[in-house]
Amino acid sequence: MRILYFDIDSLRPDHLGCYGYGRPTSPAIDQIASQGMRFDHYYCADSPCMPSRHGWITGRYGINNGVVTHGGPASRLSIREQLYGGPDERNQLVQRRLRQNGLDTVCFSNFAPRHCATWFSMGWTEYHSPSLQTGSESAEEVNEPVLRWIENNGDRDDYFLYINYWDPHRLYHVDRLWYDRMNEHPVPVDWPDDGAIQGQQHIDGWFTAAHLFPRGANSPTPNMPDAIRNRSDFEHLVTGYDAEIAYTDYQVQRVLDALDAHGVLEESVIIISADHGEAMGEHGVYGDHVCADECINRVPLIIKWPGVTTPGTICEDYLYNVDFVATLIELTGGEIPAYYDGRSFASGMEKGDCKLHDYLVWGHGLYTLQRSVRTPRHLMVRTYDDYGYTFDPVELYDMEKDPYETNNLLDEAPQ
Repeated sequence: MRILYFDIDSLRPDHLGCYGYGRPTSPAIDQIASQGMRFDHYYCADSPCMPSRHGWITGRYGINNGVVTHGGPASRLSIREQLYGGPDERNQLVQRRLRQNGLDTVCFSNFAPRHCATWFSMGWTEYHSPSLQTGSESAEEVNEPVLRWIENNGDRDDYFLYINYWDPHRLYHVDRLWYDRMNEHPVPVDWPDDGAIQGQQHIDGWFTAAHLFPRGANSPTPNMPDAIRNRSDFEHLVTGYDAEIAYTDYQVQRVLDALDAHGVLEESVIIISADHGEAMGEHGVYGDHVCADECINRVPLIIKWPGVTTPGTICEDYLYNVDFVATLIELTGGEIPAYYDGRSFASGMEKGDCKLHDYLVWGHGLYTLQRSVRTPRHLMVRTYDDYGYTFDPVELYDMEKDPYETNNLLDEAPQ
C-alpha cells in the first residue's frame, strides 16, 4: 500500500475545477477527483494552520488537544510527555499509529519549524525539511527532494508520504507567466461587485479592503493590488490566487508522473486536502484567514483509494478533518483510539454515504476569536473577541441564499 497525501495550504475547494470552478486552475487534481471521491462538505474542526493540522494529527478537537491558535499557551499540544517507562498511548500521533499498522511514514514539510510546532515533526519514519525558508519555499523547491525520494524509492511499498505545499497562501508571488495565463480567463464569480466593495471600505483591521497590507504599504508583488477599491482590484487579487493554485497543481502532476514512471501510480492511494481556506471578500477580508467563516474552515478532500472509492463519487455529508484521520487509521488496519473525537467514515466510502453528524461546530483562533455552528442550511458565528474588526457578537446566515455571509438574520430568525 502506497499512500500520498498532498496538504495544500489555504486551498479553497470552490476554486478547483472538480468543485465547479470556471477557470482551469486544477487539471491534475480534477483528474484524481474523477478517479475517486470528492467530499463537498468537509471542514477543519479548528483553524487556521496550527490548530487545523494538530487536529488531524491527533484526531481531536482543539479544545481537547490544546491547540486553538498560533503561539502562546493555547498552541501547546496537550499530550503527556513520557520520559521514562513504556509508551503512553496518548502520545501516539497519527504518523506513529500508521507505523504500527505497517506503513513507513515520510514527511516533506516545513510546517514544524515555521510554527515552532515541535510535536508535528515527531514520530515519522523520515522527516524532511525541504529548504531553509521554513514555509516560504515554492512547491518546486519542495518537489526537489520529493522527486529525488521517489526516484530512489519508486519500487518501495507500504508507506504514507505527506507532502506540504504553501503556494496558495498569501502572498501571491508565483512567476508572472502563471498569472498571465490565468488572466486570459474571466473571473467566474460575480461577488463582490463594486457596490459591495465600496461598502467594505470603512472596515478596519488587517487584510481588509482598504488595508490589504499592514500600515498602508504597497503590494510587494505584481500579482496583488495595493488595496481592494473596486471590482478590477478584486479580479487582480483572485487571479493571483488562482495562478498560485494552477502552479501548485502542476507540481502535483510532476509527483504523479514520477510515480507513473515507476509503474505504481494506478495502484497508489492519492489524497488531496488543505489546512484551511482563504477569504476573498467575506466579512470584508481579502487573502487571509480572520474569521470562523465557511470560506476558511471548509477545505477540499479528494480521495482516490483503489478498491475502496468508486470513480466520480460525490459525498455530500458534513465531516471534520478529525474524522478523516480516524478513517485513515481504519483503512490501514488499525484500531481507532477510544479518546479520539474523530469518527471513521470508511464504511460509507464505496457509495459516498458517510453521514456522521447532524451539524458541525468549529473554532478559529487568529486575528479574531470565534466559534461557529454549521447546519445544512445555516451558519451561526459567535465572536468572543473581534480584536477591533467590530463584527456583530452573534451572526446567522442562510448559506443556501447567502453563501458569502452578507445578511445577518439574527433579528429576523432568533429561533
